[in-house]
Amino acid sequence: LREILRRHRVNVINISARHVRRDRASLLSWAREDVFGFVIYYKQGTARGSRVAVGNWTRELIDAALDAGGTYYLPYQLHATAEQFRRAYPRAAEFFALKQQVDPRNTFRNALWDKYYRPE
Repeated sequence: LREILRRHRVNVINISARHVRRDRASLLSWAREDVFGFVIYYKQGTARGSRVAVGNWTRELIDAALDAGGTYYLPYQLHATAEQFRRAYPRAAEFFALKQQVDPRNTFRNALWDKYYRPE
């Protein structure tokens, strides 16, 4: 974690550790067992280059979490690749199938749906 943040010169304001209880109910649960989550507060510019840079180090952090057997919380900025999303959320196909059943016309959708949903 530290090495990735330093190498990318991330302007970290704070890192909080939080205890998160297991979530058995959600199809897109990121806490499939009791875990500690680390929330990184950082300063980011709004220029395209700044947004691209954040995406790069975010994907590296996601890979590190996945390689260690962890996952990541679905953020507002969808930097994860489709493969990272599928690795982190193995029940996503169930979620998408259920969503299609209750909303076959995709009346209710968002950026996460648009980026990661791929019909079979």
